[in-house]
Amino acid sequence: MKREVRSSSSTGRREFRVTEPIIIRGDIVTPQELIPGGHVVVEDGKIAGIGAGESDTSGRVLDFQGRLVAPGFVDIHVHGGGGQDVMDASPEGLDRLSLFLAAGGVTSFLATTYTAPHGRILAAARNVRDTIERGTEGAEVLGVHMEGPYIDPAWCGAQDRRYIRRPQTKELEEVHREAGGNLRIVTLAPEVEGALDAIGWLSARGIVPAAGHTDATYGEAMAGIDAGMRHVSHIFNAMRPLHHREPGVAGAALWDGRVSVELIADGVHLHPATLGLAARLKGPGATALISDAIAPAGLPEGEYEFGGVKVTVRQGRCLLESGSLAGSAIRLCEAVGNMVGLAGFSPEAAVEMASSTPARIAGAADRKGRLAPGMDADITVLDREFSVLLTMVGGRVVYEV
Repeated sequence: MKREVRSSSSTGRREFRVTEPIIIRGDIVTPQELIPGGHVVVEDGKIAGIGAGESDTSGRVLDFQGRLVAPGFVDIHVHGGGGQDVMDASPEGLDRLSLFLAAGGVTSFLATTYTAPHGRILAAARNVRDTIERGTEGAEVLGVHMEGPYIDPAWCGAQDRRYIRRPQTKELEEVHREAGGNLRIVTLAPEVEGALDAIGWLSARGIVPAAGHTDATYGEAMAGIDAGMRHVSHIFNAMRPLHHREPGVAGAALWDGRVSVELIADGVHLHPATLGLAARLKGPGATALISDAIAPAGLPEGEYEFGGVKVTVRQGRCLLESGSLAGSAIRLCEAVGNMVGLAGFSPEAAVEMASSTPARIAGAADRKGRLAPGMDADITVLDREFSVLLTMVGGRVVYEV
């Protein structure tokens, strides 16, 4: 393979620019169909072509016949993993997290904060801004998902209730500025005082207001939707349960076509039938698979700290001392596999929920989430058990078995 070696002035790292096309062979997952025995051509960090059979382009061939060649996954709700926590505001930590995520097929993500003092959230936002400018070794950071602190204490889950407060547009403005204009999603409780004003402020600036950690009734949820709320974080989890006489946020989200939803498809947070129910009602185009992974994800079983609370990792679960769930330990490739194996979706539909749908929600659909000419060459290759064999970000191989 022809390569030009250069040193990056911004990172000091050696970078390798591929000077010939890469042709990836396999079963290609496109937005419209699955192309068995097809190919994807990668050139200058972009997808240059896609089609059935052999490619006419000459270049380096990566042969994955019989495997799925899919768009890289976009995780819009991830707090950490591999021992790294977004809130640590560490440049090295965010880079290590990007590599941890890439091993699960993720090629871009929203660094997700949690309820904490305002200064800590600002520091995490600044770190995201700096990382976007500098770049990462693995998955690309797209921006910030700010989960809390404007949530309902009744459903705080693993969030630290000491720092829960009412929505303040001044704080939101500061986070957006410190993130370099890359605040993409804010999860809040639409029923709390000041939430509707905050939802309007966010919506007017192209930032997605999302409901989560909420005790909102159906009426309160619909008021939030009418004010501009367009997304629900980890539907069914950390919110008022759906009741046949009081559907709450979950019922409003499933009913209203303006709203997209997140699912934690680890087989623990939601029953397989619940996964299938939500995703079939909303459709793959309005259902985003997320990890909601926290720092201990990927670490050996034991006790850890997350957000100021003790978390125990046991049998693939992250648990609070009360026994309640505290985020997840799943990788997004496993979530895709569960939507196929547990909920009965096709691989193409499951991949859509992990790629093009979250890319659209994150405001990155113009370059992320699809295998199509002109898109970023963000690609993951999966075997038939949905284990990741290779991850490519912007034409760079960042993970391979």
